[in-house]
Amino acid sequence: MLVHGGAWGIPDEEVQAHTDGVRVAIERARQMLEAGRPALDVVEEVVASLESDPAFNAGRGGVLDRDGLVQLDAGIMNGPTLAWGAVAGLRATPNPVRVARLLVGGDGRARLLVGEGAERFAAEHGLPHVEPSRLIVPREVERRAVAEAPQGTVGCVALDQAGSLAVASSTGGTPGAIPGRVGDTPLVGSGFYADGSAAVCATGWGEPLATVQIASRVASQVDLDVRPDDAAAQALDAMRRCVGWADGGATGGLLVLGADGAGGWAFTTPRMARGGWASGSAIWTAVD
Repeated sequence: MLVHGGAWGIPDEEVQAHTDGVRVAIERARQMLEAGRPALDVVEEVVASLESDPAFNAGRGGVLDRDGLVQLDAGIMNGPTLAWGAVAGLRATPNPVRVARLLVGGDGRARLLVGEGAERFAAEHGLPHVEPSRLIVPREVERRAVAEAPQGTVGCVALDQAGSLAVASSTGGTPGAIPGRVGDTPLVGSGFYADGSAAVCATGWGEPLATVQIASRVASQVDLDVRPDDAAAQALDAMRRCVGWADGGATGGLLVLGADGAGGWAFTTPRMARGGWASGSAIWTAVD
């Protein structure tokens, strides 16, 4: 399994917090996978852990939009069944991935819920509801005051003992975003995708990632026997060439895990917080 905590210019003073948060999430995933838990359960728990860690741009710790509020999106997908769920524009639900997971197990009449309707759905299913201000951390208030721009999401791809793949991703979006703006994270095939051949999650600038449907594009390449790391690097390069912005904004990162257990990643940002674990090996983390 592989985990990431965002791809952007992570400041030196935040590297340790990102490393620690990723490691905690991986340790939880390791325990679950060794206990034989399904990949779908694993990716949900990992992303929920990262959403609850204020170091990351997800859940409590998300960046602030133009209204000075946190706006959360998430998506999750089960490879064997292609069932998926996603939510966007949540302001009072601290773990949006939990809401998305409920949609995976639903009747299929709704896969993507947004805003007030998604919040109501979460409440109907007993998920926690908090005052929007509870999701705001001082770091993001300070960043908003000086117009700093952190970027990214959190995400996980996993392969379980039964050979099933799954993916989950969550984000607080982009700083200073227009309220209601939706990036790639809750869009199936863009921010996340899993089938029988690969599980892929993306992070970075949502509009370019969504434009090229990057997650499904990478999965299709892995299905054609392209190595996961090569498929990721090629997709990011193609995105830059096809929809690159004048200011170089078409950047991002990808985690990829194949059905054979081979994993890979690529990023075109200054740093990407990431880590992983495989049976018989030690947990590893990196922020570079």
